[in-house]
Amino acid sequence: MAFVFELPEVGEGVVEAEVVSWNVAVGDVVAVDQPLCEITTDKAQLEISSPKAGRILKLHGEPGDIIKVHSPLVEIDTDAAGEAPTPAPAAAPSHEASTNGAGHAPAPVAAPPPPALVPASGAPAKATPAVRREAREQGVDLRSVTGTGPGGRVTRDDLARHQPGGAPLPQRAPALPQAKVLPSGAEERVAIRGVRRAIAEQMAKSKHTAAHFTYVEEVDCGELVELRQRIKVAAAEYGVKVTYIPIIMKAVSLVLREFPNVNAVMDEERFELVVKGDHDIGLSTDTPNGLYVPVIRNVEQKSILQLAAEITEVTSRTREGKARLDELRGGTFTMTSVGSIGGVLATPILNVPQVAILGVNAIRDQAVVRDGEIVVRPMMYLSPSFDHRVIDGAVGARFVAALKDVLENPHKLLMELR
Repeated sequence: MAFVFELPEVGEGVVEAEVVSWNVAVGDVVAVDQPLCEITTDKAQLEISSPKAGRILKLHGEPGDIIKVHSPLVEIDTDAAGEAPTPAPAAAPSHEASTNGAGHAPAPVAAPPPPALVPASGAPAKATPAVRREAREQGVDLRSVTGTGPGGRVTRDDLARHQPGGAPLPQRAPALPQAKVLPSGAEERVAIRGVRRAIAEQMAKSKHTAAHFTYVEEVDCGELVELRQRIKVAAAEYGVKVTYIPIIMKAVSLVLREFPNVNAVMDEERFELVVKGDHDIGLSTDTPNGLYVPVIRNVEQKSILQLAAEITEVTSRTREGKARLDELRGGTFTMTSVGSIGGVLATPILNVPQVAILGVNAIRDQAVVRDGEIVVRPMMYLSPSFDHRVIDGAVGARFVAALKDVLENPHKLLMELR
């Protein structure tokens, strides 16, 4: 019997999705909850699993195609449910351009001969995309591997122990970068798909909708550096890693009390500014699948240690592609930081419909003048952008001045004098 599996509703307001990649092919036998494909919406990239067991009869759409919600996605012959699942083929090297900035993809690694498959337990396996790829290359059904990671997740060590003799999997030799030079007159076309297309559309919408202006201020981070060092010691007792981001996020929340209109979104249809009481601050996160913005809810109600732990947890899951859809939407303000990469400052693009975004840049030792003397101080640029339609330049400048004051006098974070 042929069962037509339609693209389900994957989020509020989501009416369509783009096919990123297929994990199965026509003729494969799949089990219930086995991953079928990855899709992307304007909200997130998601994995779609099979609701029924059987043999794949037809796939609707190629990578890059747009599928409407409730339109056919996969056709499955459920009469073949009793057959052994077809092992997934080894991953083929991608011919799309890498986004690592080097302009070349890593050299493909030949897959070793697949070992004998152990009969699957039937339960869906939990694993990161990297472990799933490793398992495909080894010809191992992940459902036959006992997972020891969080929530029963299969780790790379679990996969190694599953091999005959339990020998560790060989480490991949790092590929030396090869200069990629196209012949004179040649050209290469790279499809803009998936998350990259969603980002492109969002950025274009932002630039064509909001009236951007960026205001840059310099902050002396001497006391901020000392505060972080003290917090790190206390946080280590709880197993929490504290960066500057949760401290700055808490400072932003403190200042938003004075400038509530900065913590707002635009209702474009009614052309109204919707001021939010909750400080739901998004944090731009670079992932292997593109840029995502997980949201930290109710920052105004949480301590720096709570924020540090939550940021570490949600950004880790976001990089693994495991963030929930509700964690990637509904922000009221966004922070973005490229300080760990370098650069002096950036002029960020608004995450519409929000009306403000804060660019946090690297802390660098610089020679500055203090009381007529040249001294070396840890300095940082703040570079927020605002929607000039609703946030006047003077308001933006005062907001940044207040934030600078808190960061240069971070004891106010502990006393909450503001």
